[in-house]
Amino acid sequence: MSLSVAVVTETFHPFKGGSAKRYLEVFKRLAKKGWDIDIYTVRLDPSWPKEEEYEGLRIIRSSLPIPEYITPDGFRSMSGIYKYLSWLMSSVDLRAYDVVEVNHCPIFPVFASWLKRRSRAPLITTVHEVWYSDWYRYAPTTLHAPLGILLEKAMMYLPNRIISVSNFTTDRLTRILGVPPSMITTIPNGVDLDLYRGIDVEKEYGRIVYGGRLNPHKRLDILLRSFEELHRSLDVKLDIFGDGPMRQYINSFISRNGFSKSVTLHGRVDDHRFAYLMKRGYIYTLPSIREGQSITTLEAMAAGTPQVTVYSENNAAYKLVLEAGSGIVTKPDPQDYAEAIKKLLVDEDVWTEYSLKGSGYVKRYDWNLISLKHKTVYEKISKR
Repeated sequence: MSLSVAVVTETFHPFKGGSAKRYLEVFKRLAKKGWDIDIYTVRLDPSWPKEEEYEGLRIIRSSLPIPEYITPDGFRSMSGIYKYLSWLMSSVDLRAYDVVEVNHCPIFPVFASWLKRRSRAPLITTVHEVWYSDWYRYAPTTLHAPLGILLEKAMMYLPNRIISVSNFTTDRLTRILGVPPSMITTIPNGVDLDLYRGIDVEKEYGRIVYGGRLNPHKRLDILLRSFEELHRSLDVKLDIFGDGPMRQYINSFISRNGFSKSVTLHGRVDDHRFAYLMKRGYIYTLPSIREGQSITTLEAMAAGTPQVTVYSENNAAYKLVLEAGSGIVTKPDPQDYAEAIKKLLVDEDVWTEYSLKGSGYVKRYDWNLISLKHKTVYEKISKR
């Protein structure tokens, strides 16, 4: 059974981010099975074509580029969201598809997709995070926060099915937003295990790594201050690979502390280079305070690289690490974070235990298995 699926998502290839990666990995596999997949997304860069084929997927971008869509602090501009929404409402026709899949962020496209689809075509929303009270932290003003909470709740009444990316997010959907458990299917993120198996590189003792978006909520300030402390007494190096609004902050840190030979900011890298750096690393660090699950934590496990993350109410990564037994969870404090990293550097037995546990645990998260779970959901709901 092959289906035609419209995927409405704010960011997609060549943008690097968690939801963009998930959609790419899932839908390129379904396209290989003969499914027709159209991706509707924002044209963040004027040089990107309005339409292209990639990995068997048809990517349709907003007619006008919206370079201001992602703000300098990593959030979304209201003007950018308005332009994206206007394009969806005026130029996108979703009536011909068997299934419409929409990214929950930034909420408004869920409403637009619900309006634009055929009345009988099922709507599925993939939810990565539940903000709720965090709207008061991240909304442009405190006046916007109650509206954000209201829209987040209202959005949950629109789809025929919600796909949650983790048990952590599922719990927040049911407990905080009151979504019935029967409405939710939990399908986690994944990792390309074949890619990691195919990379042959020796681990380098003392090499700490971070890979992902350089956004404020990732709390790279904690990592950098921890590294500064560790560097005083240990032979350590730090690889940071990714891009985002904190890039200049990191460059300034490197320059101010004379760390040009100890800290390398690689910028954006392709998947193979990402996996190489992750596998070469000795410890993976993620001091983020907000994660729906964390693809990079799964990738660290696939690389056999123990992780250090932090306790935070909205950070699902710490739950993932505890469940896998693949690393250390500590307070979001530079001193505590440095101590956790140091423990892995000085205790080889603990490091080896975490490495082996992570490698075993992650086998259930192969993208091939994850895409089949999506396939089952889409086929089942399209028959109703």
